[in-house]
Amino acid sequence: MLMFALLLGTVLCDVAGQTCFKIGVNENHASTGLFATLGSRWIVAGVLVYAIEFTVWFAALSMTPLSLAFPFMALSYCGVVVASRFILHERVSTRRWIATLTIAIGVALVCAP
Repeated sequence: MLMFALLLGTVLCDVAGQTCFKIGVNENHASTGLFATLGSRWIVAGVLVYAIEFTVWFAALSMTPLSLAFPFMALSYCGVVVASRFILHERVSTRRWIATLTIAIGVALVCAP
């Protein structure tokens, strides 16, 4: 159970980090350069979340076969699509929802005991 909690934590951190990056880039779209964007509080938050993810991923790998852990990470794609729709208010096509569901089903098939 701890193994799946760590894997899920890694996925959630990945989704949160990507969402922070997108918000940070959008926030500084009209800024004057790269350093202004890199200094955005959202970009910094994304980097910090990734540092946490890195640690949680190592913990997950210490108790999970890579052949299970890596396919589980495909759920990050699913989470990013959900976050894109409900946090960033992006339009997500029906085709992309179907593809996302297909990925989730594939992960369930690969990772089920």
